[in-house]
Amino acid sequence: MAQIISAATRFADAGKAGKRVRFLAQGYDLLDRARVEASAGKYEEALEFVYQAALRTAGAWVASSRVAKRKRLPSSAWERLALVGEDAQEWADKLKAYSRTRSRVISGLDDSVEPEVVLELMALVGEFLAVVDGNDALPFAA
Repeated sequence: MAQIISAATRFADAGKAGKRVRFLAQGYDLLDRARVEASAGKYEEALEFVYQAALRTAGAWVASSRVAKRKRLPSSAWERLALVGEDAQEWADKLKAYSRTRSRVISGLDDSVEPEVVLELMALVGEFLAVVDGNDALPFAA
């Protein structure tokens, strides 16, 4: 008996790859914008851009994994990333540590953020992007 394979099934992986590429491109763009803001001394804005870059990068990793096919996923990007595997869990733990800082700055509970914290996160996200993208070079590390 002949097997019928639909176009949707046949090209499902192409969609996954497209989403991964789009998220990575956004991650690089957001990290670059964070660097611009940090160099202008706007560390609160830089924090938001670099955190968004981390979220897009996490999304790229999840999108290219089996986790993306699950029906019920946690709402937290970091919890989703942790489901991908051991290495992803380590990255999720490292990056999730900055969630509270970002939340306090966005909500106005903290008026400012220490430049060292933003630069540290920028370096970490640059490394994270390189790992997820498969590059050895870290062009965005601070």
